[in-house]
Amino acid sequence: MTTTWTHQFIITNQNAGQSIKQTLKMWLLPQRIRGALRIKKNYLVNGNEVPTSYELQINDKLILRFDQEDFRTSESHYPPNGAQRVVIVFESEDFVIVNKPAGMKMHPHSLTENDTLLNYLAADFSERRLVSAGVAARPYMVHRLDRETSGAVIVAKNPIIVPILNRMLADKKIKRTYLAWVNGKMTGNSGTINAPIGVDLDDDRKRMVNGNDEQLAITHWTQVHTVFQKTLLRLQLETGRMHQIRVHLAAIGHPIIGDSLYGSTMGTVRMMLHATSIELTIPFGGDTKIVSVPVPSDFPRQLLIQ
Repeated sequence: MTTTWTHQFIITNQNAGQSIKQTLKMWLLPQRIRGALRIKKNYLVNGNEVPTSYELQINDKLILRFDQEDFRTSESHYPPNGAQRVVIVFESEDFVIVNKPAGMKMHPHSLTENDTLLNYLAADFSERRLVSAGVAARPYMVHRLDRETSGAVIVAKNPIIVPILNRMLADKKIKRTYLAWVNGKMTGNSGTINAPIGVDLDDDRKRMVNGNDEQLAITHWTQVHTVFQKTLLRLQLETGRMHQIRVHLAAIGHPIIGDSLYGSTMGTVRMMLHATSIELTIPFGGDTKIVSVPVPSDFPRQLLIQ
């Protein structure tokens, strides 16, 4: 049995006067999905079939239907595990933003593994009987935080929103801000690290500047304060490569404290990297939101490691 997701919209001033084709493109629906909607006539306006050139009017009711076959990743197969609660700091019909604790994995790597953020969210959605786009909500990964990184992370509730959020990330329309304690004192109050990242030449678990299959990587940093030759930085990602902040800071001689994989020799209870906020415009014409999460108790404001 295949699944069909349905989204309904009441047209406002924001989209009135635009064609359906223009509106779907502005909403960042991928071309293949727009094509499927058109070919299958999986859209209605006020209950009627109309061409995609139809000009939307205020208070029109636009219904979009999405079939399972329209998506590259249509299924979410994370066994629910209610053993641990996760803190949801923001929720829309299509996605949640969660405050992930350090030490929690994002997703399982085997069929027997179920102690991850997505397993815990699957249980939460099921227990609350959440519905998203007309179907029981299930967690879909949008972006990742490393296991030892804490903080804000987006998780989708249906497959419709995943390519839209991915496009927003690629187009730099989602701003992610981090805090990190690093070893040493930075030169200057702010700066940008623009250095391509690829697979480490000696260890494929790691990434490195100018590694194999390198990709553009840009990280912006601002110094917050320095304590005992250790510096608290506020960082923003312009790109989203694996281990990007960790690799970039290690490459300039300031590894994140507690990051033994990339050169930190200081023992701490955790790696000192925290995703403190996410700023984005809610898809399908919503408002711009800045969602912040508190700094956890194991991430000290004043780092006193000697």
